[in-house]
Amino acid sequence: MTDRLRLVGLVLLIGALTACGGAQPAPPDDDATAVPTGTAAAEVLAQARAVTEAAWKGTYRSPDPGTRLAAKNRKIAVISRGQQSPTSAVPVSGVVEAARALNWDVTVLDLKLDPSNAPGAVQKAIDLKVNGIVANFDCAYAPAEFAKARRAGIRIVPLFGFDCTDPSVTGTAGEPTFTTFVNYGVARVDTARYTKNFGTVAANAVIAATNGTARVIAFNDPSSTVLRYTHAGFVEQLQRCPGCEVLEVVEFGSAELGPALTAKVKAALDRHPDATVVRSPHSAATQVSIGPAVVAVGRQADLVVIGGEGQARDLDLIRTRQGLTMTLNTDSQWAGWATVDSLNSAFNGEEPRPAGFGGLLVDRDHNLPPSGPVEHNVSFRNVYRKAWGVG
Repeated sequence: MTDRLRLVGLVLLIGALTACGGAQPAPPDDDATAVPTGTAAAEVLAQARAVTEAAWKGTYRSPDPGTRLAAKNRKIAVISRGQQSPTSAVPVSGVVEAARALNWDVTVLDLKLDPSNAPGAVQKAIDLKVNGIVANFDCAYAPAEFAKARRAGIRIVPLFGFDCTDPSVTGTAGEPTFTTFVNYGVARVDTARYTKNFGTVAANAVIAATNGTARVIAFNDPSSTVLRYTHAGFVEQLQRCPGCEVLEVVEFGSAELGPALTAKVKAALDRHPDATVVRSPHSAATQVSIGPAVVAVGRQADLVVIGGEGQARDLDLIRTRQGLTMTLNTDSQWAGWATVDSLNSAFNGEEPRPAGFGGLLVDRDHNLPPSGPVEHNVSFRNVYRKAWGVG
């Protein structure tokens, strides 16, 4: 997935959910008095309800089951944005698991949530004489080193990262460097729009949950292009809602996860006692700072808090009402396996196969299992192993 999304990731649903087509809107809530009047407001709310209904059903489907040759004797490095963050650690664990299923030699290198470590990490991978690199960050943080790796014949695939052709980090577009991408069913040129659609789905969910009256504090980490685009999609859709308002956008860096971000959350909630919605961009922020801060100030009962990624610990917060109301689940380990599958195809000189990766909206009344992670109707690990001929 060069210029395309993760997760949260993650970081995040596919664009089909925002194209309502002939879907019928959900019936209005019993308390219709809170719904803003006017044609525009009614249309936005109807669309939000239709998109949300589709999001409860989800978009997961099987990866391409067709046979592909398992490349032999490969050595790869996966460079994590920061293993102390579950937003990186979980999908990286999926990469490692999939690589080992192929009997590849895999090394994890860690940026420790500091993008300035990216050039050294890519050079380290080159020095290790790897055949492939999985990059859990944007190309623009190490463009010269990635170009050097490509000239050396190293295959490069992103894990929730954008190629140097995207101008978000530097302000100008650079040369393409990544070899391949994860095939999520859209063309590479559509990756920014595809990623923004995840944020659009999240916005529709809170519009529906508040009957078109959302007053939002949105948190965002602008150092990640994936998060930039999902945040943009979220804000743009909220701005279409006449009865909604984005009260404040609070930006933070990955290094602030923990007490620094928790303090920012508490301060924002203090500045906006009228807020009804909080948006968390990814699981790390939700688990470490946003959920705990919401609970600490006693707002868990009156706020709609929406997160991204929907990891198992996020679901625990929903079950126990500990500062998270709903989340967009995107299986980060599945993303790791899909990334390895794309890298394997690149080793074989083939185009990436469809990953089947999708998303699912989860709250206490929808798609929440009694314990553990979200349960899919697809055993993606078994599909990939059979396709590779490794078990």
